[in-house]
Amino acid sequence: MGEEAALVEQLRKNIESRLKVSLPSDLGAALTDGVVLCHLANHVRPRSVPSIHVPSPAVPKLTMAKCRRNVENFLEACRRIGVPQERLCTVEEVLDGRGGCVYWTLGVLLSMAPPPLLMPSPPVQLAGFALFYLSTMSVLCALYCNLVPHL
Repeated sequence: MGEEAALVEQLRKNIESRLKVSLPSDLGAALTDGVVLCHLANHVRPRSVPSIHVPSPAVPKLTMAKCRRNVENFLEACRRIGVPQERLCTVEEVLDGRGGCVYWTLGVLLSMAPPPLLMPSPPVQLAGFALFYLSTMSVLCALYCNLVPHL
């Protein structure tokens, strides 16, 4: 049981890092409306889910019909991406918040995704800019000193 919880936590962190979102500790419940699933499919293959029903400030909870449509669109995108049929969960498993099969499907889908790009940290970016700036200024200073006649 502890090993399964560790795998679910690893999957949650993987999704969070790829989508740049924060998910609650109950991953199964967070996936029931299909929004995160659709965004994840689009992360693996852009525009694989062309239309996603998302909550709005005026209506913060999706209707069951919209949740079902999101999940159906996600599963169809998984088929097109190449997730084998026997590895796909059912719409009911997702809507009920049963994680097991859903996590299995997500694991297969994420294995088909390109690795997340690692962006250099801001200090590294700043150091690169500082090096560029100093070298450019040094070249300009040397040109100025050599090209301007001495008075």
